[in-house]
Amino acid sequence: MLNIAKRKHVHDNLQYYNMDLTRMLTFEDKSFDIVVANMLLMDIPEIELLVFEVARVLKKPGTFVFSITHPCFFLSDWEENENSIKTYKKIGNYLEERVEELNFWGKTLHYHRPLSRYMEAVEKAGMYVSSLREPVPTRELIELYPEQEYHCRIPSFVVIRAKKV
Repeated sequence: MLNIAKRKHVHDNLQYYNMDLTRMLTFEDKSFDIVVANMLLMDIPEIELLVFEVARVLKKPGTFVFSITHPCFFLSDWEENENSIKTYKKIGNYLEERVEELNFWGKTLHYHRPLSRYMEAVEKAGMYVSSLREPVPTRELIELYPEQEYHCRIPSFVVIRAKKV
C-alpha cells in the first residue's frame, strides 16, 4: 500500500513511514497537529500503546481522527426476508473480545473489541471524544447502486474524532 501511495501521490511536503504500530512511534513529542488512522485500529492486536503514542506526538490542542469497521455489526451476517432482501443483522457476543481471520484481499486478522474499549483507550491516553459518526452511503450513491440500499439501515463504519486535553 505504501508503494502504491508513493507512486500515486508525489508531493514535496509528503513523507511516508513504515513502522510497527505495536511499538513506540519514532516521532518526537508534540510533533503533529492531527493524526489520522483510517481503518487501522481493528487490525492491530493491542490498541492502548498506539493511542498513547498518538497522544504523545500530538500538540495541544491536537486532534486524532480514526475510523474502524463498526464493531457492533461488522462480524454479523445479514438476515434476508422471503424476497431475499437484506433486512437486519443478528448480534451475538458483541462484548466478547476475539480475533477473527478474514480473507477479503488475502488473509488478515481482525481484532474485535466493543466500542467502549476504543473509548476507554482514548480516555486513558488523556483525550476525549469530541465527535462520533456512523456514516452510511448518500442517497445519490444508492441511486447509482440500488442493490446496496441495505447499507443505509445499519452502519458499517464508525468515525471518531478525539481531542488532546
